[in-house]
Amino acid sequence: MRPTDQISARIETGIRRLRLFAAVACLLLAASRAEAQFPGDVPDTFRLNVGGMYAWFGTDVTLQENFTPGGPIGAGINLEDLGVPKSRPGFSGRGYWNPFGRFFIDFGYSGFDRSVTETILFDIPFGDVTYTAGASVETSMQSHLPYLDFRYNFIKNDAVQLGLTLGVAYPILEAKVSAAAGVVGPGGPVIGQIVTEEAKISTPVPLLGLLFDARLGDRVSAGVLFNGIFAPVHPYVGSIFQADAHIDWFFARNFGVGAAFDYTKFNIKKEDEDNLTLVDFSYHYYGPRAYFTVTF
Repeated sequence: MRPTDQISARIETGIRRLRLFAAVACLLLAASRAEAQFPGDVPDTFRLNVGGMYAWFGTDVTLQENFTPGGPIGAGINLEDLGVPKSRPGFSGRGYWNPFGRFFIDFGYSGFDRSVTETILFDIPFGDVTYTAGASVETSMQSHLPYLDFRYNFIKNDAVQLGLTLGVAYPILEAKVSAAAGVVGPGGPVIGQIVTEEAKISTPVPLLGLLFDARLGDRVSAGVLFNGIFAPVHPYVGSIFQADAHIDWFFARNFGVGAAFDYTKFNIKKEDEDNLTLVDFSYHYYGPRAYFTVTF
């Protein structure tokens, strides 16, 4: 074979290899794009759900000051029995970022604020004071639950997503009872000042969860989410459980709406032996959630 023929053959072989490499690269790129979209052709590199939830509540709170470590714990109070609204709307937002492959960064927040001022019909021991029957008492409850986690999807394609999450949540629970008269403290009746007792818990806690979503049709998906949040770090003990079932419809490639039913339960206790203060929350809420979605 002449040298020119050898050169031509080598060039032709190189061109064939280049074409093969380009074809493989195109296939891989197409596959990665298909894998990165859910459901169907809806992009999901970044997704944000913003909306609201209408929830029903159950709230039992114990606040003891000057308590004896290891001693008996008081019965506490039920805030709904004091007239705090049993149901109320609140804000909820969630989202995620899929920077590469099967790894996601999830984030979310839900928050509620309830309060009431009523004349109480029975004595309320809270903290180191007692609010007596006949007093006009203002009672309020706030809860905030932001979280951030890292998710790995064992299954990730345009039809199914299944992943495990590991991260941190920062629950903030705050109950206040306040009155300007009808208050008895450790030294007797308190006159001429507003007396406010506050039970508050705020601490970062580990989060472990499971997420499953499946495509139901063209740009329609549904799934479930479970999060178990534990607080084993002294002086906190207890747990939080969060679950939802949701359905999403994308009326355009980058926009959609969704509906869900959520349930969240807190059981967290704090024993501050330095300040001899005990705070114990048994608190839950559940209800429907609706949201608007932006995705790209």
